Amino acid sequence: MLARAQLTLARSYLQERKYAEARRELEQARGMEDLDRQRRWEAGALIEGIDLLPRLRPEHPRVFFNAQTWPAVRERALTAERDLFNEMKARVDGVRAEEIHPDDWGTRAAEAALVYRVTDDPAALDKAKAMLRATADFLVGRRYGRSHSTHRLGYMAALDWMWNDLPPADRRALAADTLKYLSDMYEEDKVRDKLARIPHYYEREVYWYGGLALVDAQLRDPDLVRALALLGAGFAHSRDAIQDRLATSGDDGAWQTNIGYSLGDLPNSHGWNFMHTWQSALGMDIPPAWANSNVSPDYALRQIVRVGPLRDPASTWTAPGVFHFGYSRTAIRLGHLDKIYDHLTQFIHFFGESQPEQAAVASYLRSRIAEQIRAFPGAYPFFRFLMTDLEQKTPPPVLPEGMPVARHFEGVGQVLMSSGFGPEDTYALFALGGGRRSTTYTTASCHFDATHFTICKQGYLAIDSGVQKANPHAQNYYYQTVAHNAVLIRMPGEEFGGIESNSGGQNRYHYHAEPLGFESHPLYAYAASDATETYHPDKCAQMVRQFIYLPPDHFVVFDRVASTQAEYPKKWLLHTSTESVVAGKAFRADQDRGRIFCRTLYPLDAVLEKIGGPGKEFWAAGRNWPIEEEFRYWRYIGMAPGGEVPEHAGRWRVEVKPGAAREQDYFLHLIQVADQSVDEMVESSVRETEDRIELTFSVGARRYTIALNKAGAVGGHIRIEEDGEALVDRPLTQEIMAQAGLALRDE
Repeated sequence: MLARAQLTLARSYLQERKYAEARRELEQARGMEDLDRQRRWEAGALIEGIDLLPRLRPEHPRVFFNAQTWPAVRERALTAERDLFNEMKARVDGVRAEEIHPDDWGTRAAEAALVYRVTDDPAALDKAKAMLRATADFLVGRRYGRSHSTHRLGYMAALDWMWNDLPPADRRALAADTLKYLSDMYEEDKVRDKLARIPHYYEREVYWYGGLALVDAQLRDPDLVRALALLGAGFAHSRDAIQDRLATSGDDGAWQTNIGYSLGDLPNSHGWNFMHTWQSALGMDIPPAWANSNVSPDYALRQIVRVGPLRDPASTWTAPGVFHFGYSRTAIRLGHLDKIYDHLTQFIHFFGESQPEQAAVASYLRSRIAEQIRAFPGAYPFFRFLMTDLEQKTPPPVLPEGMPVARHFEGVGQVLMSSGFGPEDTYALFALGGGRRSTTYTTASCHFDATHFTICKQGYLAIDSGVQKANPHAQNYYYQTVAHNAVLIRMPGEEFGGIESNSGGQNRYHYHAEPLGFESHPLYAYAASDATETYHPDKCAQMVRQFIYLPPDHFVVFDRVASTQAEYPKKWLLHTSTESVVAGKAFRADQDRGRIFCRTLYPLDAVLEKIGGPGKEFWAAGRNWPIEEEFRYWRYIGMAPGGEVPEHAGRWRVEVKPGAAREQDYFLHLIQVADQSVDEMVESSVRETEDRIELTFSVGARRYTIALNKAGAVGGHIRIEEDGEALVDRPLTQEIMAQAGLALRDE
């Protein structure tokens, strides 16, 4: 009660516009030991609002542009972006006055306001006013929901842009209704204990923009307090989001493994939106460190394996999209290519000068997208008008020299490898584990997938399978180890936090795995991970995987697996999009224009079993976990309700099992990928010594000899020869190679 009284006293000072006194009381309240977390955050947010007030541009407009920047914005709309502006104007012209009734006109209101400011067209002015009034009526009568922020933000921007052109009575009425809508939502958040939570791209994101639009010296004292609270809360949300992303990404720029989100809506949320207003409303420069808080062009480049039309044999659905590793089956193709293009453009705009190499990567990726689709409006088309010197900042679309074969993104615990960055190249992901555990963004994306790998070459060849959001399918299959290319150890009776199935997987996320080694060399990439701690300790004594990529098309996967009891069965998994052809200890499968071969070299008594097909696509713990009819996102995965499972969701897998029960097993596999003109994989041989297993094979004139330790330190030796000359002859590293930025090689 004392803490609440302290906050009330601070608000009283705010109503009297005694900011120093209010700040003093808020600091005292924030320091009270018994103040609950949410009120402590609220007090801090109010302090932010007070501190921002003297920096805030006093006149309108100030959301996205201001009186000083507007002439250049207007000029760009009429010249470099004239086609986009004409499309916007045509949409505004196409709205009839009688159509404008209470509804969510936010984005259209922003367009009408912008058209009016550019053209001085009185018809656009009337439509902008009517849309603002209709949207305000809609918002005041709204029910609490999870609406996205796009239209709401458009409304706040339109209100700011039209502020000086509204009759005083209309301005006061709109401001009062807008403040009621936002303040009611603010109070609801307090009741629901959500005020301190980052709202991402949902409607609570608009606190900052509403505060910018509404804070005005002419507001009544109580209303100014409420507007300041909104301004401070919105600022604190964006500050928290940026700080959390930076804490996760470090110097790599990767803060989220789910590419469907980190290249979709999240870069605008507390990202580009906030940065534009940081400049326009506060007149402050963007900190260079923020480059790693939003979109990393390098991470996007390595995650995106192809840009082009997705055609799925299971349906007639075809659309241009992005093929990526990701962990979001509903976003295997990002239908909004314009958003990705826009994010890369925004990166160049904000960081092209401070991050020239990353900007070059962004420019290269933009050129690949431009080959597939010509319209790039983005979520907020007017952003393109704001980037008034974009052409001067944009480098040629050419990748920097010396891009490494592999890049370790420490924050998210991934190693991404590729033979190059074109549509015919080979791409691989290895879930090395470790990383920084974000308090806000689930970097593991809720998957139990330490040591998982994905391989793509002209198709998805070794995949992570299943579909997100389709419960109980997702809980019992998609997120579980059984849906990934990893190792299962099944202990009868093991429980997985209320999950029905016990398929023998991991019970802790990838950041509990320990990276043991990583190295990128022009002729190979190597990574090793100890995932023992991700399994239940009563069943797993050791699970270590070494993953070696030999560009362009070969992989070696070696696992040391020890169960606590011999009778706990082990299974090595490799998921494919289509049915495999199994012959002895080897199998192959095709997808799109690519082909994968896999040969089991250990255990010597290995038994290969093929699982999948209609009714068994998502087989786990003795039953199938189909996508239920209630699933709401059919169109995103290219599947009709109850129809054939699309290839990219996974239909088949091969399980490799030891022929006899024992505590210690070694799994050694040689994998080759190719186009479908290749009929057979390379020959190989193995020999075993007391402490090592040695694999030898040749590709053309190049001979590979890889020795792997069976016990003791995780490591071994790699030798690569060509025409009798040793190109590589060294131990496999037991250290984590340091990398920063693009990790460009000097050679």
